[in-house]
Amino acid sequence: MEKRRTNRLVHAVVVMSILPLTGCLVYHGDVRYGDKGKPPSDRTLDQIECGTTTKDWVLGTLGEPSHQSTTGDGKEVLEYRYNRKKDNNFIFCPFVFINDEGEDTQTLFFEINDGVVTNYWKESSRH
Repeated sequence: MEKRRTNRLVHAVVVMSILPLTGCLVYHGDVRYGDKGKPPSDRTLDQIECGTTTKDWVLGTLGEPSHQSTTGDGKEVLEYRYNRKKDNNFIFCPFVFINDEGEDTQTLFFEINDGVVTNYWKESSRH
């Protein structure tokens, strides 16, 4: 009889020790995009061929650029800036709270010469 009581007591202590560790996970995420919306997919960008793709295609596909300039040698540069703000909250019950927030910026540059894309590149930054 004493052995059963001891086993039950050990079992109860083990369960009570593990119970707080099992906890729970609560997640809340919020993602907002700037005026230009989401950046184009890699699949869209893969369609661009330097020397073949036209400025009209870029404008028709991506819309008006965020900024447009001209280089010293007369090439046009179209700049598309995409912003994403995120605010993710993780709660691991009962003790841990993690807030992952920040802003990502992806900028696409298209160099245009005589109405045709001659070069393009992507830059990303996180704030």
